[in-house]
Amino acid sequence: METLKRHTKRLAIDTAGYALIVGGIALGWLPGPGGVPLIVAGLGLLSIHNAWARRLRLLVIQHGGKLVKYLFPRWAWAEWGYDIAAFLLLILTLVLELHHAYLWEIGLGISAFCIALFIALTNRDRLGQLRKKSPR
Repeated sequence: METLKRHTKRLAIDTAGYALIVGGIALGWLPGPGGVPLIVAGLGLLSIHNAWARRLRLLVIQHGGKLVKYLFPRWAWAEWGYDIAAFLLLILTLVLELHHAYLWEIGLGISAFCIALFIALTNRDRLGQLRKKSPR
């Protein structure tokens, strides 16, 4: 009976870990942290019983922040390109939300707004600048 309880508990923990990882991948397109916290939480659950998940979780935690440096380089032309892309996405959002004949257009407009907000805050480290200016 104790063996069945132990295996059931391990199966439940592993299933929850895989579900969090799948959920993190599904929500990964959202701005901000998106699915990264869910993936790390899923790896945390899987790392209880699996050494590979423990190593992968540590790798994601240690090197996850470097991805922003690769996606948003500090070159002037890239910064302007991201600013223009964010502005165009905001215009697309306005057009879709004012037109909003179909539900998919409303969803596309909201997605475009979220992506534009993410690009605008991440490019040129605007979010970091806002954090420095905010009173604590």
